[in-house]
Amino acid sequence: MKCAEKIKKAALVFAAMFCVFLLGGCGFNQEPKPVNPPFFTVRDENTGGIVYMLGTMHVAENGVEYPAEIYEAIDECETVAVEVDLIALDKNQAEVNNAMKLLECKSGTTADILGEDYAKIKAFFLDKGLYNAAYDKYLPTVWSSLLSNKIADDCGYYSENGTDRAVIQYAMKNNKKIYEFESVYEQYKMNSEESLELQIFSLNDAVNTPYDEQLSLMKELYGAWSKGDISALEQMLESGGIPEELSGDYAEYYAAMYTNRQEKMAEKISEWLKNGDKVFVAVGAMHFAAAPDILDLIEKSG
Repeated sequence: MKCAEKIKKAALVFAAMFCVFLLGGCGFNQEPKPVNPPFFTVRDENTGGIVYMLGTMHVAENGVEYPAEIYEAIDECETVAVEVDLIALDKNQAEVNNAMKLLECKSGTTADILGEDYAKIKAFFLDKGLYNAAYDKYLPTVWSSLLSNKIADDCGYYSENGTDRAVIQYAMKNNKKIYEFESVYEQYKMNSEESLELQIFSLNDAVNTPYDEQLSLMKELYGAWSKGDISALEQMLESGGIPEELSGDYAEYYAAMYTNRQEKMAEKISEWLKNGDKVFVAVGAMHFAAAPDILDLIEKSG
């Protein structure tokens, strides 16, 4: 098949690692494992406004240790801004359940959507210990997310260690205000609106990719993030390919997953800067890699 839009095989599956979506798994404390995720400071020289910007990953290995400068930056700020307050969400299952309804099949089941591919995909999920009959009412994007989380777990990366959770917990402990850029409902709605054709392609592509390769890609992704290597993250969005006939669907997906959200975030951050505020922002690292990235958008705003 001819390929148009460039994207790494695992990028669609691993998009869930940068968005609050069916996260699971847990870890136990081990020896410290320092990481240096993407971290930036943006200033408005006219107002004195400062916004610290941290690129997060919603999973991390046991014993992960974030740089002291991150916590020092939070100490300076009154407000900590995140995509979604995961700690508050843990206490509001009703909100999650309501949002999950968006991800149910509009009619029929997953088997009806996947057609002849269903048997192969179900067998794969059974082999990985992932299949549950309850999943048959959900869209393929949910299955992709489940697989993404399984891959993360098998690599030793757990949601309990995620950057956003660490930031929110520290902020709450130090009586900081929590600002949410979006709700879990908005995030699930975005996933539910991805075209069925692209969802089916993404799930099939993941299942057809050797599992060892999937693990390697996850480790590569985590390694780039842990070193603050934005260039490597950018390359993950530029290599590989999807079918030409899905290029339009992918363009819409990209706009929803990255462009539109980054514009919304940049607009709010620019407002804080112009007001002379001090705010700590923690959002998925890919928002600093996917063009037009947040920093470029803030710069364009002046």
